[in-house]
Amino acid sequence: MPYRDIEKVLSPGRLFTYRNAVKTILGVDSEDITLKLYEWNAKLSGHFLFPLHIYEVMLRNAISDAISQRYGLDWPVNTVFQNSLPKKEKADLLNLVTPTYDGLGKVVPELNLYWFESMLTQRHEARIWKPYSSMTFPNASVDAANLRVILNKECKKIRKLRNRIAHHEPIFNQANMQEILGHIQTAVAFRCTTTEAWLMNCEQVSELLINPII
Repeated sequence: MPYRDIEKVLSPGRLFTYRNAVKTILGVDSEDITLKLYEWNAKLSGHFLFPLHIYEVMLRNAISDAISQRYGLDWPVNTVFQNSLPKKEKADLLNLVTPTYDGLGKVVPELNLYWFESMLTQRHEARIWKPYSSMTFPNASVDAANLRVILNKECKKIRKLRNRIAHHEPIFNQANMQEILGHIQTAVAFRCTTTEAWLMNCEQVSELLINPII
């Protein structure tokens, strides 16, 4: 394998993390295993995109539905709702609806995952989650307060992995990948068990995780 040519293209710095991991864990300095690890990491990142995609779309829609129960389908332009938001989240929303509001279907995909994660904070518990969580996540077996805490905590972990993948950072050295897949599965199941079963039947992350390079 022409390691040196590939190293010039990708840069020694990018491959260093992988090569150093091979040295540390296996005790050998192997260019071949380094490239195999890089390939495995890239495949794992690619395979994670499908569960991450389903999770993010599910969570955005679920939270939008919960907000709609309280503030109506045009919640993005509801001033009472806008004023309930922290400064940054309010500004992000206003940037999308000012001067023209093109409807809920345009706003929800444009707000980032962090914005929806912020809707899972205690700030919105009394207004949204206590009254409407059972309709939004009908299969959850915990009360509204605990559900919100679980979803918020797990969303932070999932978003962190998502961002690493989006920036082409290594994920092979993340110890909680199987756990994160489980968090995705659980959150989707809270919303819809049929979708959860379809997701887990299609995902290819598990197969790679049981066959690591190092």
